[in-house]
Amino acid sequence: MIALLLGCTDVVGIPLHFDGPAGAAWLPESVDLPFDRPVGFVSNSRSGDIVPLDLKEGRLLTDDRMASFLRASAITTGQSRQLRDVAAFASGGRVELWAIDVAGSVLVQAPYITGIDENLAPIEVVPVAGEVSYSDTDGSGDGATMSGVVVRAGFTTTEDWSIEYGSGRWWAKGSRSGTQEREPVAGETYTTDRGQLEFTIKGTATEGDRFDLHTETGVVEWAVAGRPTALLADGNRLFVAVESETPVVDLIDPFTGAWAGSVGLPLGASPWRMTRAADGTLYVADAKNPAVYEISFANPGDVASATVRSLATAAPVLDVAWQSGELEDGTPFERLFVAPVALTRVDIYDLLTDAWFDPNPADPEVEGVDLGAPIAGLTASVGTVRLQQTTAWGAYPQVPTVVVATQDGFVFMLDATTGCGVVTERGPHGPNEVIDASAGAFYAELEDQGPTSDSSIAVDSYGTGEQITVSQCGGVARGESWNVVYNSANVSWDVSGSLSGDQLEPAYDDQRYVSDNGAVSFLIQSGSAPATDGDRFEFVVDRGLLAWAGTDKDESGAIESGSPDHYWEAPGRPVAFEFLSGPSGGGWDDLDRKEMAILPVENTDVAARVFLDAGKAEVDWE
Repeated sequence: MIALLLGCTDVVGIPLHFDGPAGAAWLPESVDLPFDRPVGFVSNSRSGDIVPLDLKEGRLLTDDRMASFLRASAITTGQSRQLRDVAAFASGGRVELWAIDVAGSVLVQAPYITGIDENLAPIEVVPVAGEVSYSDTDGSGDGATMSGVVVRAGFTTTEDWSIEYGSGRWWAKGSRSGTQEREPVAGETYTTDRGQLEFTIKGTATEGDRFDLHTETGVVEWAVAGRPTALLADGNRLFVAVESETPVVDLIDPFTGAWAGSVGLPLGASPWRMTRAADGTLYVADAKNPAVYEISFANPGDVASATVRSLATAAPVLDVAWQSGELEDGTPFERLFVAPVALTRVDIYDLLTDAWFDPNPADPEVEGVDLGAPIAGLTASVGTVRLQQTTAWGAYPQVPTVVVATQDGFVFMLDATTGCGVVTERGPHGPNEVIDASAGAFYAELEDQGPTSDSSIAVDSYGTGEQITVSQCGGVARGESWNVVYNSANVSWDVSGSLSGDQLEPAYDDQRYVSDNGAVSFLIQSGSAPATDGDRFEFVVDRGLLAWAGTDKDESGAIESGSPDHYWEAPGRPVAFEFLSGPSGGGWDDLDRKEMAILPVENTDVAARVFLDAGKAEVDWE
């Protein structure tokens, strides 16, 4: 009874929640959703399950109002599947899920909720088992029987099962669950490895004798003319990127599975992740060629009216995200954020000027800011996000952002209005003797290597109190140490960063110096005793980027080893979502719109909820 109440099946060693979470999707609270809250879905690459999440409460979804302590059943598609992208659709109380099975190079359609009952409770799919057939292959007259067949919601899927006798034992195999490790034994109740099927075999058998039966949950496989690589939900339409000799983006009705046409892409293209603009324009990354494809529709959803334009990029593209809004002066903007493969930045294409946007004009190169590692995935915030730094008037700006996961386990945000990384409350900075004294980070003082010299780096004592001016465009400055060494041959100072390397331009006494890409700036003041060879200054710069490296579960203010915290070693593609929190009627306070993102972390079997407004990751679904 206890196991039943907890919704567990430990006896068959079933992972409770996640096994290689790889993709995420969400459905906002709406009249079409049979829940009174936004719901998320996370696909798993090693179990074939799709797990529903309560995004607002930060827990696994509960879909039984009479038993709020019971978690909803997973939507299972078969253990041998390797699910990646997932898409969710709701209409009239019905919920359909789609996913890519990379093991079989097929699309999987999985019904989750089929309607709403008279008590306004969602009706989930109930698995059923068909008739059992027995084959006495050698005609020996063996009379083996199978009885007590049991299927389970959340574990059973659509597949064909064969239980065959061979090599002196019974073998159980599912067409989508594979050959089972556990052995059926005559006379004993048998349960498959992950609880998909239960039965009892009685009697004797000889080599090749076999039971066959079919289990059904409504899951359907759909083949495409090639390899499906990405899904994009657009209202009640599903777009599927397909890699083949004739690469296309297919349009599918997500409720019927009906194919509604294709948009052809250039020959040799390798379509990958997609994003959608507000007007329905699609942008498709090319994983093998330096290009993004813009698909415009003269009539929304009519593939026959589509036109395709190629945008040249710096390298093949891993991911794309579209974002729009207004600049500080009220000017509208519309931009495409592009993550080139193997590069450590996100480039930005201005769709209104039809040109690449430069977030750092001090750098001669037109490219995005450096985030320190190759990109794992992008997602555009649904609404605006509250920044950490206040304006000169003490207000917290609200801007549209793009959330960026990197392959070294970090998650950042880009301010879509500037293209710069969102920074911490203090932002990028050098040492400040007053602020950092307790940490031993003092102003840079001259290390006099020869005859006495008294050069110094000026301190802005009337403004910020900073000695080193650091670019406030997050990502321009890197977390590194800088060395400034006097060279008498050039009557100047050679400047180098531990990560930025030797700078092309030297620094001169009594002239403000700016590094090659504008990351740092300072003023060396000559003294009464001139500098000599080897005299040097050294200082450390903090990049000040708002970054998440894991979930601070114990709320200690840091992600620490040996604690309940989770490091994200290799996060996947984040998915942004939002919900309203606060009084729903009659209150004096306005509803609070919370901007968040789901982050699947495949290698650590967790999905995290990142609170974008608060600048922290606060929930782990495990």
